[in-house]
Amino acid sequence: MSTAPTKAVSIAFDSLPYPSIVTGDTLRDSLGRVAPLHALAYNSSGALIAHPPITYIALDTGVTIDPTGIVTAQSRNGLVRIVASVNGLQSVPNILAVSRRPDSVFATRFTDTTLAYTIPDSAVANVTAPLGVLVATHDTSGGITGTQGWLVSYQTFWHGQALSPSDTTLASLWGQGTTIAAVDTTAADGTAGPRLRVRSLLLPLTPDSFVVLATVRYRGASVRGSPVRFVIRIQHK
Repeated sequence: MSTAPTKAVSIAFDSLPYPSIVTGDTLRDSLGRVAPLHALAYNSSGALIAHPPITYIALDTGVTIDPTGIVTAQSRNGLVRIVASVNGLQSVPNILAVSRRPDSVFATRFTDTTLAYTIPDSAVANVTAPLGVLVATHDTSGGITGTQGWLVSYQTFWHGQALSPSDTTLASLWGQGTTIAAVDTTAADGTAGPRLRVRSLLLPLTPDSFVVLATVRYRGASVRGSPVRFVIRIQHK
């Protein structure tokens, strides 16, 4: 193994700027800015190498990647695997969804519901049904009406005050299983839907409510219909 400080012996390519890219557009971050791919390379001492000669390779058709890591989508290709390579090393693939343009977002089930919570607290009973949204597209060629790979940001409010995603005192948003997650990604059918988990020990015994806003952005601007507003009324069972 080379001990030269500029010789890469390991590579980390852990995430993409965004999970999806629109056909005919370039890959952008959550703020809508064009964003290159970014991997890290380390030498034998474990130190980060400045400006390593990393190349990016699409293992599937549908996108091109220029020498600076800028990705452009050329066709509706579904999922594309992308790897980073340096000094004969290759990363595990990241998956990029080549998606349709998001044109609107709306609730799939309800926007106003009641949760009858239990005391003592219960992780089974004190959870809402999914706060579902659909990110829809007008590019419906092939019968596709929902678009995949779009981040949906959920913000919970209590008495008009936004709750920090890390503050689970009164409530938190659950993604897969019981994983706390305030951001969800639309599935192949264009839907997303975390659940609101309330913790009853500090809730009032009188009826009250939480408000959750679901926001989707494209190129930094809110998609039509966004944010979707959910009202979760709570009362003691």
